[in-house]
Amino acid sequence: EVNQRSKKLQTWRIQKQCPIINEKPNELSEELVRCLIGIFLELNQQGSQDKEGSAIVTKLSFSCMASRGYSAKNSLINLKSPIFGFNQNASNIDPYGIIPEFDGLFRDIGDYKNFIQITRHSFDLTRFSDCLAPIGKLRILMHRLSNVDLTFLTYKQKLAFWINIYNACIMHVFLEHGLPSTQEKLLALMNKAALNVGGIVLNALAIEHFILRHPCESEYGPMDEKEMLLRHAYGLGYPEPNVTFALCRGTWSSPALRIYTADEVVNELGKAKVDYLEASVGITSKKKVSLPKLLQWHMKDFADDMESLVEWVYSQLPRSGSLKTSIMDCLNKESKYQFAKMVEVQHYESEFRYLLSCPYN
Repeated sequence: EVNQRSKKLQTWRIQKQCPIINEKPNELSEELVRCLIGIFLELNQQGSQDKEGSAIVTKLSFSCMASRGYSAKNSLINLKSPIFGFNQNASNIDPYGIIPEFDGLFRDIGDYKNFIQITRHSFDLTRFSDCLAPIGKLRILMHRLSNVDLTFLTYKQKLAFWINIYNACIMHVFLEHGLPSTQEKLLALMNKAALNVGGIVLNALAIEHFILRHPCESEYGPMDEKEMLLRHAYGLGYPEPNVTFALCRGTWSSPALRIYTADEVVNELGKAKVDYLEASVGITSKKKVSLPKLLQWHMKDFADDMESLVEWVYSQLPRSGSLKTSIMDCLNKESKYQFAKMVEVQHYESEFRYLLSCPYN
Protein backbone atom coordinates (compact mmCIF):
# COMPACT_ATOMS: atom_id res chain seq x y z
CA GLU A 1 0.00 0.00 0.00
CA VAL A 2 2.82 2.39 0.85
CA ASN A 3 4.53 1.60 -2.46
CA GLN A 4 1.31 2.26 -4.36
CA ARG A 5 0.89 5.61 -2.61
CA SER A 6 4.49 6.49 -3.40
CA LYS A 7 3.93 5.71 -7.08
CA LYS A 8 0.79 7.86 -7.16
CA LEU A 9 2.60 10.68 -5.42
CA GLN A 10 5.21 10.62 -8.16
CA THR A 11 2.55 11.72 -10.66
CA TRP A 12 2.66 15.13 -8.98
CA ARG A 13 6.38 15.48 -9.45
CA ILE A 14 7.92 17.30 -12.39
CA GLN A 15 10.94 16.20 -14.36
CA LYS A 16 13.99 17.67 -12.68
CA GLN A 17 16.26 19.67 -14.96
CA CYS A 18 19.06 19.37 -12.45
CA PRO A 19 19.86 16.87 -9.68
CA ILE A 20 18.38 17.40 -6.21
CA ILE A 21 20.68 19.64 -4.24
CA ASN A 22 21.59 18.54 -0.74
CA GLU A 23 19.55 21.37 0.75
CA LYS A 24 18.77 22.05 4.37
CA PRO A 25 15.02 22.67 3.97
CA ASN A 26 14.58 24.72 7.12
CA GLU A 27 17.44 27.07 6.37
CA LEU A 28 16.12 27.46 2.83
CA SER A 29 12.62 28.33 4.08
CA GLU A 30 14.06 30.90 6.49
CA GLU A 31 16.18 32.43 3.74
CA LEU A 32 13.15 32.58 1.44
CA VAL A 33 11.00 34.49 3.94
CA ARG A 34 13.94 36.75 4.83
CA CYS A 35 14.43 37.57 1.13
CA LEU A 36 10.73 38.35 0.70
CA ILE A 37 10.77 40.59 3.78
CA GLY A 38 13.73 42.47 2.30
CA ILE A 39 11.78 43.05 -0.93
CA PHE A 40 8.69 44.20 0.96
CA LEU A 41 10.75 46.64 3.03
CA GLU A 42 12.37 47.98 -0.14
CA LEU A 43 8.91 48.60 -1.63
CA ASN A 44 7.60 50.13 1.59
CA GLN A 45 7.57 53.92 1.56
CA GLN A 46 6.17 55.40 4.75
CA GLY A 47 4.12 58.53 4.18
CA SER A 48 3.57 57.89 0.48
CA GLN A 49 0.45 59.18 -1.24
CA ASP A 50 -2.76 57.16 -0.99
CA LYS A 51 -3.16 54.76 -3.88
CA GLU A 52 -6.55 53.65 -5.16
CA GLY A 53 -7.05 49.97 -6.00
CA SER A 54 -4.33 47.58 -7.02
CA ALA A 55 -1.04 48.78 -8.42
CA ILE A 56 -0.45 48.01 -12.10
CA VAL A 57 2.90 46.29 -12.41
CA THR A 58 4.63 43.75 -14.58
CA LYS A 59 3.97 40.29 -13.20
CA LEU A 60 6.93 38.38 -11.89
CA SER A 61 7.62 35.17 -13.78
CA PHE A 62 9.01 32.10 -12.03
CA SER A 63 9.62 29.08 -14.26
CA CYS A 64 9.74 26.78 -11.23
CA MET A 65 5.97 27.20 -10.85
CA ALA A 66 5.24 25.19 -14.01
CA SER A 67 4.01 21.95 -12.45
CA ARG A 68 0.90 20.06 -11.56
CA GLY A 69 -0.25 21.03 -8.13
CA TYR A 70 -2.89 20.92 -5.43
CA SER A 71 -5.15 23.64 -4.06
CA ALA A 72 -7.47 23.52 -1.07
CA LYS A 73 -11.15 24.07 -1.71
CA ASN A 74 -12.04 26.17 1.32
CA SER A 75 -11.02 29.42 2.91
CA LEU A 76 -11.67 31.10 6.25
CA ILE A 77 -11.49 34.58 4.76
CA ASN A 78 -14.59 36.55 5.73
CA LEU A 79 -16.02 38.19 2.61
CA LYS A 80 -18.73 40.18 4.35
CA SER A 81 -18.49 43.93 4.43
CA PRO A 82 -16.85 45.28 7.60
CA ILE A 83 -19.16 46.25 10.42
CA PHE A 84 -17.00 49.20 11.32
CA GLY A 85 -14.34 51.28 9.67
CA PHE A 86 -10.70 50.84 10.51
CA ASN A 87 -7.93 53.38 10.72
CA GLN A 88 -5.45 53.06 7.85
CA ASN A 89 -3.05 55.19 9.86
CA ALA A 90 -3.31 53.08 13.01
CA SER A 91 -0.23 53.53 15.12
CA ASN A 92 1.97 50.76 16.44
CA ILE A 93 0.71 51.67 19.90
CA ASP A 94 -2.65 50.11 18.97
CA PRO A 95 -2.37 48.18 15.65
CA TYR A 96 -5.70 46.35 16.06
CA GLY A 97 -7.69 49.30 17.42
CA ILE A 98 -8.59 47.66 20.72
CA ILE A 99 -7.78 50.52 23.13
CA PRO A 100 -10.90 52.68 23.78
CA GLU A 101 -10.41 56.28 22.72
CA PHE A 102 -12.47 57.68 25.55
CA ASP A 103 -10.19 56.79 28.44
CA GLY A 104 -7.04 58.52 27.19
CA LEU A 105 -4.99 55.85 28.95
CA PHE A 106 -1.97 54.13 27.49
CA ARG A 107 -1.85 50.35 27.71
CA ASP A 108 1.34 48.57 26.80
CA ILE A 109 0.49 46.09 24.02
CA GLY A 110 3.84 44.33 24.29
CA ASP A 111 6.30 43.76 21.47
CA TYR A 112 3.83 44.71 18.72
CA LYS A 113 4.48 48.36 19.49
CA ASN A 114 7.98 47.91 18.03
CA PHE A 115 6.90 46.22 14.79
CA ILE A 116 7.16 47.72 11.31
CA GLN A 117 3.84 48.30 9.57
CA ILE A 118 3.35 47.93 5.79
CA THR A 119 -0.02 49.01 4.37
CA ARG A 120 -1.57 49.65 0.96
CA HIS A 121 -0.74 53.34 1.48
CA SER A 122 2.97 52.69 1.94
CA PHE A 123 3.53 49.67 -0.32
CA ASP A 124 4.67 50.76 -3.80
CA LEU A 125 4.66 47.86 -6.25
CA THR A 126 5.81 50.12 -9.10
CA ARG A 127 9.33 50.25 -7.61
CA PHE A 128 10.43 46.79 -8.74
CA SER A 129 13.41 48.34 -10.53
CA ASP A 130 14.86 49.07 -7.08
CA CYS A 131 14.67 45.37 -6.17
CA LEU A 132 16.35 43.64 -9.10
CA ALA A 133 19.04 42.00 -6.97
CA PRO A 134 16.74 40.56 -4.27
CA ILE A 135 14.19 39.49 -6.91
CA GLY A 136 16.97 37.64 -8.71
CA LYS A 137 17.88 35.97 -5.42
CA LEU A 138 14.21 35.11 -4.88
CA ARG A 139 14.07 33.28 -8.21
CA ILE A 140 17.15 31.26 -7.25
CA LEU A 141 15.67 30.38 -3.86
CA MET A 142 12.40 29.30 -5.45
CA HIS A 143 14.26 27.08 -7.90
CA ARG A 144 16.14 25.49 -5.01
CA LEU A 145 12.82 25.01 -3.21
CA SER A 146 11.42 23.14 -6.21
CA ASN A 147 14.21 20.57 -5.79
CA VAL A 148 14.18 20.23 -2.01
CA ASP A 149 13.86 16.81 -0.33
CA LEU A 150 11.61 16.71 2.74
CA THR A 151 11.79 12.97 3.36
CA PHE A 152 13.58 12.87 6.71
CA LEU A 153 12.33 15.99 8.51
CA THR A 154 11.47 15.73 12.19
CA TYR A 155 8.21 17.07 13.61
CA LYS A 156 9.75 20.41 14.63
CA GLN A 157 11.52 20.74 11.30
CA LYS A 158 8.26 20.14 9.42
CA LEU A 159 6.40 22.58 11.63
CA ALA A 160 8.85 25.45 11.14
CA PHE A 161 9.35 24.69 7.44
CA TRP A 162 5.67 24.66 6.50
CA ILE A 163 4.85 27.79 8.49
CA ASN A 164 7.60 29.63 6.63
CA ILE A 165 6.47 28.24 3.27
CA TYR A 166 2.84 29.19 3.95
CA ASN A 167 3.86 32.77 4.74
CA ALA A 168 6.14 32.85 1.69
CA CYS A 169 3.23 31.72 -0.53
CA ILE A 170 1.13 34.67 0.60
CA MET A 171 3.92 37.23 0.23
CA HIS A 172 4.86 35.92 -3.21
CA VAL A 173 1.30 36.14 -4.55
CA PHE A 174 1.12 39.84 -3.66
CA LEU A 175 4.34 40.46 -5.59
CA GLU A 176 3.20 38.40 -8.57
CA HIS A 177 -0.39 39.67 -8.88
CA GLY A 178 -0.50 42.97 -6.99
CA LEU A 179 -2.78 44.02 -4.13
CA PRO A 180 -6.46 43.06 -4.52
CA SER A 181 -8.90 45.98 -4.70
CA THR A 182 -11.91 44.04 -3.35
CA GLN A 183 -12.50 41.23 -0.88
CA GLU A 184 -13.72 38.99 -3.69
CA LYS A 185 -10.42 39.52 -5.52
CA LEU A 186 -8.56 38.75 -2.29
CA LEU A 187 -10.23 35.35 -2.06
CA ALA A 188 -9.34 34.63 -5.69
CA LEU A 189 -5.77 35.69 -4.94
CA MET A 190 -5.51 33.35 -1.95
CA ASN A 191 -6.37 30.44 -4.23
CA LYS A 192 -3.37 31.42 -6.40
CA ALA A 193 -0.96 31.64 -3.47
CA ALA A 194 1.22 28.63 -4.23
CA LEU A 195 4.86 27.57 -4.44
CA ASN A 196 6.65 24.60 -5.98
CA VAL A 197 7.95 22.52 -3.07
CA GLY A 198 10.00 19.51 -4.09
CA GLY A 199 8.25 19.26 -7.45
CA ILE A 200 4.71 19.73 -6.13
CA VAL A 201 2.92 23.06 -6.46
CA LEU A 202 1.12 23.53 -3.15
CA ASN A 203 -1.57 26.11 -2.45
CA ALA A 204 -1.29 28.02 0.86
CA LEU A 205 -4.75 26.88 1.91
CA ALA A 206 -3.77 23.25 1.29
CA ILE A 207 -0.66 23.76 3.41
CA GLU A 208 -2.77 25.15 6.22
CA HIS A 209 -5.67 22.71 6.19
CA PHE A 210 -4.03 19.44 5.17
CA ILE A 211 -0.46 19.74 6.48
CA LEU A 212 -0.46 22.12 9.46
CA ARG A 213 -4.02 21.50 10.64
CA HIS A 214 -6.20 18.38 10.78
CA PRO A 215 -9.61 19.19 9.24
CA CYS A 216 -12.69 17.36 10.46
CA GLU A 217 -14.67 15.41 7.88
CA SER A 218 -17.85 17.12 9.03
CA GLU A 219 -16.36 20.49 8.14
CA TYR A 220 -14.67 19.73 4.82
CA GLY A 221 -16.17 16.40 3.80
CA PRO A 222 -14.15 13.20 3.34
CA MET A 223 -10.60 13.74 2.08
CA ASP A 224 -10.06 12.74 -1.52
CA GLU A 225 -7.09 10.67 -2.70
CA LYS A 226 -4.79 13.64 -3.32
CA GLU A 227 -5.58 15.10 0.09
CA MET A 228 -4.79 11.80 1.80
CA LEU A 229 -1.53 11.49 -0.14
CA LEU A 230 -0.61 15.04 0.82
CA ARG A 231 -1.26 14.31 4.50
CA HIS A 232 0.62 11.01 4.30
CA ALA A 233 3.66 12.55 2.61
CA TYR A 234 3.99 15.88 4.42
CA GLY A 235 1.45 16.19 7.24
CA LEU A 236 2.36 16.69 10.88
CA GLY A 237 1.88 13.68 13.12
CA TYR A 238 -0.30 15.80 15.39
CA PRO A 239 -1.53 19.38 15.03
CA GLU A 240 0.02 22.38 16.78
CA PRO A 241 -2.78 24.82 17.75
CA ASN A 242 -0.39 27.75 18.05
CA VAL A 243 0.10 27.88 14.27
CA THR A 244 -2.95 30.17 14.43
CA PHE A 245 -0.61 32.90 15.68
CA ALA A 246 2.06 32.27 13.02
CA LEU A 247 0.13 32.06 9.74
CA CYS A 248 0.04 35.56 8.27
CA ARG A 249 -2.34 36.29 5.39
CA GLY A 250 -1.13 39.83 4.95
CA THR A 251 -4.42 41.24 6.21
CA TRP A 252 -5.24 43.85 8.83
CA SER A 253 -6.37 41.19 11.30
CA SER A 254 -3.47 38.79 10.71
CA PRO A 255 -0.80 38.17 13.35
CA ALA A 256 2.66 39.59 12.76
CA LEU A 257 5.01 37.95 10.28
CA ARG A 258 8.01 36.16 11.78
CA ILE A 259 10.64 33.67 10.67
CA TYR A 260 10.48 30.28 12.42
CA THR A 261 13.42 27.98 13.12
CA ALA A 262 13.38 24.22 13.67
CA ASP A 263 15.30 24.31 16.96
CA GLU A 264 13.17 27.00 18.61
CA VAL A 265 9.82 26.70 16.83
CA VAL A 266 7.86 25.68 19.94
CA ASN A 267 9.18 28.62 21.97
CA GLU A 268 8.76 30.95 18.98
CA LEU A 269 5.13 29.92 18.58
CA GLY A 270 4.53 30.42 22.28
CA LYS A 271 5.91 33.94 22.07
CA ALA A 272 3.90 34.66 18.90
CA LYS A 273 0.76 33.60 20.78
CA VAL A 274 1.36 35.81 23.81
CA ASP A 275 2.40 38.80 21.70
CA TYR A 276 -0.70 38.52 19.51
CA LEU A 277 -3.06 38.18 22.48
CA GLU A 278 -1.54 41.23 24.19
CA ALA A 279 -1.99 43.33 21.05
CA SER A 280 -5.37 42.07 19.80
CA VAL A 281 -7.46 41.44 22.94
CA GLY A 282 -8.99 44.47 24.59
CA ILE A 283 -11.62 45.85 26.93
CA THR A 284 -14.30 48.02 25.27
CA SER A 285 -15.77 51.26 26.61
CA LYS A 286 -18.74 49.18 27.82
CA LYS A 287 -16.37 46.94 29.78
CA LYS A 288 -16.71 43.98 27.45
CA VAL A 289 -13.86 41.64 26.59
CA SER A 290 -13.07 42.16 22.90
CA LEU A 291 -11.65 39.08 21.16
CA PRO A 292 -10.22 38.82 17.63
CA LYS A 293 -12.25 36.85 15.08
CA LEU A 294 -9.25 34.59 14.58
CA LEU A 295 -9.75 33.18 18.09
CA GLN A 296 -13.43 32.50 17.48
CA TRP A 297 -12.66 30.68 14.22
CA HIS A 298 -10.18 28.38 15.95
CA MET A 299 -11.82 28.31 19.38
CA LYS A 300 -12.00 24.50 19.51
CA ASP A 301 -8.19 24.37 19.50
CA PHE A 302 -8.10 26.20 22.83
CA ALA A 303 -11.47 25.94 24.58
CA ASP A 304 -14.94 24.35 24.59
CA ASP A 305 -17.00 27.53 24.50
CA MET A 306 -16.71 31.30 24.65
CA GLU A 307 -16.51 31.39 28.44
CA SER A 308 -13.64 28.92 28.61
CA LEU A 309 -11.97 30.75 25.68
CA VAL A 310 -11.87 33.98 27.70
CA GLU A 311 -10.49 32.03 30.65
CA TRP A 312 -7.85 30.52 28.36
CA VAL A 313 -6.85 33.97 27.09
CA TYR A 314 -6.58 35.16 30.68
CA SER A 315 -4.33 32.21 31.57
CA GLN A 316 -1.96 32.96 28.66
CA LEU A 317 -1.37 36.65 29.40
CA PRO A 318 1.65 37.86 31.41
CA ARG A 319 0.91 38.22 35.11
CA SER A 320 2.22 41.75 35.28
CA GLY A 321 0.11 43.08 32.41
CA SER A 322 -2.80 45.45 32.95
CA LEU A 323 -4.93 43.53 30.43
CA LYS A 324 -4.93 40.44 32.64
CA THR A 325 -6.19 42.51 35.57
CA SER A 326 -8.90 44.13 33.42
CA ILE A 327 -10.16 40.76 32.17
CA MET A 328 -10.30 39.44 35.73
CA ASP A 329 -12.39 42.47 36.74
CA CYS A 330 -14.85 41.64 33.94
CA LEU A 331 -14.98 37.97 34.90
CA ASN A 332 -15.66 38.82 38.54
CA LYS A 333 -18.51 41.17 37.68
CA GLU A 334 -20.57 38.90 35.45
CA SER A 335 -22.44 35.73 36.32
CA LYS A 336 -22.46 32.77 33.95
CA TYR A 337 -25.98 33.72 32.91
CA GLN A 338 -24.76 37.15 31.78
CA PHE A 339 -21.48 35.95 30.34
CA ALA A 340 -22.56 36.07 26.69
CA LYS A 341 -23.20 39.80 27.08
CA MET A 342 -19.67 40.57 28.24
CA VAL A 343 -17.82 39.25 25.16
CA GLU A 344 -17.51 41.05 21.85
CA VAL A 345 -15.93 39.45 18.78
CA GLN A 346 -14.06 41.77 16.45
CA HIS A 347 -14.76 41.66 12.73
CA TYR A 348 -12.03 40.11 10.59
CA GLU A 349 -10.67 42.93 8.43
CA SER A 350 -9.11 41.66 5.20
CA GLU A 351 -7.50 44.91 4.01
CA PHE A 352 -3.79 44.51 3.14
CA ARG A 353 -1.27 44.96 5.95
CA TYR A 354 1.91 43.36 7.26
CA LEU A 355 3.34 43.75 10.74
CA LEU A 356 7.01 42.76 10.76
CA SER A 357 8.90 41.97 13.92
CA CYS A 358 12.46 43.24 14.23
CA PRO A 359 14.94 41.81 13.51
CA TYR A 360 12.45 39.66 11.56
CA ASN A 361 12.28 36.66 13.85
